[in-house]
Amino acid sequence: MEKFCTNVIAATPNPQQVVWAAMHQDYSEKLVSDSRDRWPDETRAGELVIKYLLASDRGHYGPLEHPQITFNVGYFPHSMMQQVRTHRVGVSFDVQCLTGDTEVTSVNASGKLRKIKIAELYDLWANGEKATRERKIRGRKGEPVREYRRDCKSGLKKLNLRVLNEDSGTFETGKIQEVFNRGVQPVYRLTLEDGRTLNCTENHRLLTERGWQTMAEAVELVTDANREVLSHKQDCYLMTNGAIVGEGLYRDKNWLQEQLLAGLAARQIANKAGFSVEAVKKWVYIHELKLNRDKPGRKNPWNQGLKGAYNLNLTPEQRQQRRKKLRQFTRRGVDSNFWKGGVTEEQVAIGAWTRTIAPQVHEKFEYTCQRCGVRGSQLHAHHLLPVYSHPEKAYDFENLVTVCESCHQQIHNQGLELEFAQNFTPILELPQQTKPKGRKLKAHPLKVVQVQYQGLQRTYDLEVAGQWHNFVANGVVVHNSFRYTGKRIVEVAEGERDVEEVFYIRPVGKYTDRQGKRYTYTDGQRAEDLQECLEACKRYQKRMQEGLSEEHARGLIPFDARQHFVLSCNLRSLMHLLDLRWKKDAQLEAQKFCELLHFHFEQWSPALAHWYLENRAKKAKLSP
Repeated sequence: MEKFCTNVIAATPNPQQVVWAAMHQDYSEKLVSDSRDRWPDETRAGELVIKYLLASDRGHYGPLEHPQITFNVGYFPHSMMQQVRTHRVGVSFDVQCLTGDTEVTSVNASGKLRKIKIAELYDLWANGEKATRERKIRGRKGEPVREYRRDCKSGLKKLNLRVLNEDSGTFETGKIQEVFNRGVQPVYRLTLEDGRTLNCTENHRLLTERGWQTMAEAVELVTDANREVLSHKQDCYLMTNGAIVGEGLYRDKNWLQEQLLAGLAARQIANKAGFSVEAVKKWVYIHELKLNRDKPGRKNPWNQGLKGAYNLNLTPEQRQQRRKKLRQFTRRGVDSNFWKGGVTEEQVAIGAWTRTIAPQVHEKFEYTCQRCGVRGSQLHAHHLLPVYSHPEKAYDFENLVTVCESCHQQIHNQGLELEFAQNFTPILELPQQTKPKGRKLKAHPLKVVQVQYQGLQRTYDLEVAGQWHNFVANGVVVHNSFRYTGKRIVEVAEGERDVEEVFYIRPVGKYTDRQGKRYTYTDGQRAEDLQECLEACKRYQKRMQEGLSEEHARGLIPFDARQHFVLSCNLRSLMHLLDLRWKKDAQLEAQKFCELLHFHFEQWSPALAHWYLENRAKKAKLSP
């Protein structure tokens, strides 16, 4: 039982004053708030509530329903949680959530990359997309066009979410399994050093440099009774997206110089940077560096030392002018598909065909840039699979997509070809060996510089299908909803987690059942039960490997897995719960739960908690 814990997430401030105001207003024709100067303080308000409402047993207990308190409960057995949720309280499992304005990187059904707010995603998931319908009747006009919501879950399940491969540290794509509305909860805003923000609950798990941690654990959050932040750990680093493997290396003079001094040839440098040999040679020339020979002992080129077309005798000013023009050309797209290896007659023909077919491409994409969403006339037809690496796709209409002139330049000048292409379903469905070679996005850490309480807000979450249960929210890698996963069960089977961390088994001792019969739970019995839990975990793992679904396989594990949940109640329902589950013949674990709840009750509403302890606790009465 040492693992059992309860913490207050949120609570109505000055609850005794709130009850007094509600009680006083019932019997007053004057607005209570007009006489705030005559309001009793919190202590006096508690005394008056007891005297005129509770002690008098007047039977009008509505005022007790106004103050609310929310607890985060951990490590209790599932059977106890099931008992609690049958009473007048709100219970939610393993709550970890994001606010509705959180943006999730997604790709719509037509293959267009976009950021979508999680609240909008939930609305589509739960209610469907907006559509119109007109009923046609033979011989007369149809009914007026009416709007309705059309189910679109099948389409949303095809969207590609950006997820992190936790083994390689690079980003891939995953599918939506479920979208949840988690209700109104206390929310905190994390601000990172680059200015990006994330609004989430303190229980939401985030990927840090130390691995997966809840937000509260990651920043070591300390709050007061009103949830305001008192302190948090400053050296918390969250994993975010946006770093490109090899990005800029082949353009960096110092890096290139280091590689050349180490004796690497252009091809070796290109492999290290993850880019083409031609690009490396170009930037070596721009930085006025000298390439190493590809193979030691190789003879010099036949034209070395000759003058003329192959060895231009230029002045330093002329060379500088040539480099200036080359840089200008670079900004116009020297990294385009046609630059690789020089421009050939075939590439000129491909360019002419692309310009000819471009109007049909733009019509297909409704004259809208598929990167930034702008509509206009300055549009280009962009090859998703570059011509230099996939010449067989050069004349493939399905390999073309509409982008604006500005985005087209950015894609090529900033080396974003792969990132942009990966967000289109046709590319993702190609065999692995046909995907464009190049850079991959890699997670990188950013420091949390500020944590602020944002109050109560409606929250949402996703469940992601596949191997990696995470997604990118506002650029931060977050865990998906923990509705149920068998990971902790498998970890027990593999010896990575202790059995009692996942399952609850009573301590050895003497007990009494509901009928008053006494019995002893021995060391031998407990050892057998622990072994059975371990065997059940191994059986679960085996069935999962054989292809059973999680909901099928989890029916094989013991019932009393440890359960984390959030409980919300008002003063009246809190006393009702204590009445039913703090009596002497109640489940032992439920009694321990009530002891922990009453501790917070005393901290929150001391006068009413003391009255309850003196008059109702453990007496099996029903609360007012």
